[in-house]
Amino acid sequence: MGTSLPIAWGITGAGYFLKETFDVMNEIIKDGDVKVTTYLSAAGSQVVKIYGLWEELKKISNGGYLQEILTEDKEGEASPKTGRLLRGVYKILIVSPATANTVAKIVHGIADTLVTNAVAQAQKGGVPVYVVPTDQQSIVETTLLYRVDRNVCKRCEPCPAISICPQHAIQVVDIYPNIDISVCRNCKLCITACPFGAIKYGEKVKFHTRKIDLENVEHLKKMQGITVLEHPKQIMDVIKRLKGGDV
Repeated sequence: MGTSLPIAWGITGAGYFLKETFDVMNEIIKDGDVKVTTYLSAAGSQVVKIYGLWEELKKISNGGYLQEILTEDKEGEASPKTGRLLRGVYKILIVSPATANTVAKIVHGIADTLVTNAVAQAQKGGVPVYVVPTDQQSIVETTLLYRVDRNVCKRCEPCPAISICPQHAIQVVDIYPNIDISVCRNCKLCITACPFGAIKYGEKVKFHTRKIDLENVEHLKKMQGITVLEHPKQIMDVIKRLKGGDV
């Protein structure tokens, strides 16, 4: 394939499977023969920043031609650059992770985000779409982001976590510090700053997937031109087949 194997990557607003997908994408570009254009929904941009992965994303899609980071806030939901998929510029479109909301929109033909519009254009252009939904099992374990444990917090004055946060993401709400996750950039400084361990991060929690979300994944599997993957690591197999001329 030489040095030019262009693929498109859509990121939606899910933290589950996000780091695993980044790990795969870093592996894919390692040899320098794959170019990745990243399409982010508004929620996708937010979650990448929350998880502190924006700088890593800029290494995967470094800004060259067909290696751009395209965000919904700058491009709009109906960016002309999704037309590349209609024209077959990319060999495949990978949507990972795909939220239950994104899956539902694809299943029902709704294209009102940058990522769902990219999927619609890919389907029209005959470009294979590979989707990794977050909600595929009845019970899923996920990792929580930052929170302040009010049972542990001593309400120090001044609060060292508030003082050290470079994003000013921590403010007092109802006498306790509160972390605004939409502003947080995952620097982890607050964790070490609190002498009492009141800042919690990485807690595991299990949730029950809604029946309708499981049903939508089954509908997605039946759609023409779309392949559902169970885990981001399966993306590597797709790329290997693509390099071998078989998708």
